[in-house]
Amino acid sequence: MRVRAIISLVFVVAACGAEPGPAATPVTTPGLPVTYVGADGVSTTVTDLARIVSFSGDYSEIIFALGLGDNLVGVDLSSVFPPDEMRAKPKIGVEFRLLAEPILVLDPTLAIGDLDASPSTAVEQVRGAGVPVVILPRYEGLDAPGRKIRAVAGVLGLAEEGEALAEQVEAEIAAALALAETTTSRPRVAVVYVASSDTVLLLAGNTVFTGVLDALGAIDVGPDAGVDGFVPLTAEAIVAAAPDVIITAQRGFEGLDGLEGFLALPGLAQTPAGQAGRVLVYEDLYLLGMGPRTGQLAEDLVRDLHPELGG
Repeated sequence: MRVRAIISLVFVVAACGAEPGPAATPVTTPGLPVTYVGADGVSTTVTDLARIVSFSGDYSEIIFALGLGDNLVGVDLSSVFPPDEMRAKPKIGVEFRLLAEPILVLDPTLAIGDLDASPSTAVEQVRGAGVPVVILPRYEGLDAPGRKIRAVAGVLGLAEEGEALAEQVEAEIAAALALAETTTSRPRVAVVYVASSDTVLLLAGNTVFTGVLDALGAIDVGPDAGVDGFVPLTAEAIVAAAPDVIITAQRGFEGLDGLEGFLALPGLAQTPAGQAGRVLVYEDLYLLGMGPRTGQLAEDLVRDLHPELGG
């Protein structure tokens, strides 16, 4: 299962009820119009940014960081940052379970997401109603934020602003990687995601997070457990993996009432991490969104994973 699909499982899949706003005054940027051939092979011409709908939280965060937060008239349920602003946005549902109606009622002039946007029938219904829909590729690893930012900025006609933001994020990531080079410990790390009380998953291979932990001076135990996305957590697998540190996301952790409830999950208390209480908790989108805050996350991870740094 894909990372953002899993993130979305922890949100209530009912927050549609969006209402159209007032008639939009066309908004352009110096780089428009832009014609973009998407990862789905569809060529889309973008001419107006007055009413943007984002299919996923990382794209919502990037659009906001590029100064067009006020133009976002609809976002998916994983769009949680900046928190106050995103709480106020009409919700279209979740990226992997889209419906055309909650999107079209918002009268968008642009809808944007990536290959995780599904089902394709809903995407095509939105297109069929005359809405420009841009579908970007999936971006993975620590080079994903810069590539993603540049791609979104290019679609929005903000290449200069996007380059500046991408360079800032890449500089932050580079600084975190340099800090990781100074570490001496190599902790074994597992990423465990609590999607619901009966859906607990271990981050395996082939995800946006692939290679991140290893680059930051840790050993990712997940790829040995599976080759594609998240796999169901079993006591046998996590005990055999023997992580020194477990990373998890905030919403599911809090849903279990914190550390005691989390360590009551099968096998976790029997790991070195569980016995030492070494569980690191980060906000969901911050951890797995690979967006503009990734450089800050990378530094947090380096300092939190390596006690010799004193951080």
